[in-house]
Amino acid sequence: MIAKKKDDKNRRIFGPAKYAAFHLLFARWLRHFGSAERYRYVTLGGTELRDVQNLWFIDPNLVTQATSYEIDPVRARIAAETSRKLATADPPIEVQTSRGNLFDYVREDDDLPAILFLDLEGVCAAGDFHIQFASMFQDGRLREDDVLFVTSYLGRNLGWNRIYQGLDAEFRILQLHDAESKKHWYRRAHPSFTLYRGLTRAGVQSELAVRCFGCVEYRDKSPMGLYGYSFAEGSTVFSRLVKEAPYWHVKHGALERPVL
Repeated sequence: MIAKKKDDKNRRIFGPAKYAAFHLLFARWLRHFGSAERYRYVTLGGTELRDVQNLWFIDPNLVTQATSYEIDPVRARIAAETSRKLATADPPIEVQTSRGNLFDYVREDDDLPAILFLDLEGVCAAGDFHIQFASMFQDGRLREDDVLFVTSYLGRNLGWNRIYQGLDAEFRILQLHDAESKKHWYRRAHPSFTLYRGLTRAGVQSELAVRCFGCVEYRDKSPMGLYGYSFAEGSTVFSRLVKEAPYWHVKHGALERPVL
């Protein structure tokens, strides 16, 4: 019997389906939108920093000046230990670990575009995420040429009626009136609802073109969705933001074409 290490219960070790989802969506972004030679990588990479190592394997320039956030103090300590090990590996991988949330990210004074991975354990449509995104749009922490990956929980919720009421304005814009259609597009696109609320709160929906280039559903310990967003000069139309993204299910290998 293999003895468990003291910190095992605090480690965030993600299953293979999550990495399959991330790499599918990352490859789609890299093929169609990634054009810079170097990127700044900002992530909630957990205790093992596996996502940083994965991107380094693809191209070290994708993790230039990588920063990983962890809000839990024990997990933050483990992540710092992991970063020190990576720094002494051959070849070394430099990762700055910080105690806090990805929304604490402070943009460096340079022109380096950013890859941001907001790896949530909860639901992106809950809480004040739209306010947090609005702040990032206003101060330029999310801007043209960046890319954002977001995970969001797709399991149990607080009740469909509460969701319908809370997102009533968005459902009306999309002309969704029956329960099944609302459920379908909630699962497919609720982070897009949140991002668009952030755009309008910041007043930049006519200045920044946000595109959801894909959503991937997967399940390890729980059902999750991974959503990818690119940012460019232009304007954002809410209905296109929601309905143009292709959908892929890791387990079923099912592709649904965008609904235009």
